[in-house]
Amino acid sequence: MGTTSDVLGVVRRVLADLLVVTVWVAFLTLAALATAWPRSVFYALLVGGIAAWVEITADQKD
Repeated sequence: MGTTSDVLGVVRRVLADLLVVTVWVAFLTLAALATAWPRSVFYALLVGGIAAWVEITADQKD
């Protein structure tokens, strides 16, 4: 079991990830609805954006 600061760091990271993914999904959804993107483009950008976020933040230490 980790220390309190370790646990708080994990909680902070999960909340930050949740916020970023939520904003990304909302932005893409609004953009896709406003411009009538094909569904395949929407899903490609959705998965690609989340994969990029994971790749960028995977090696960061709190």
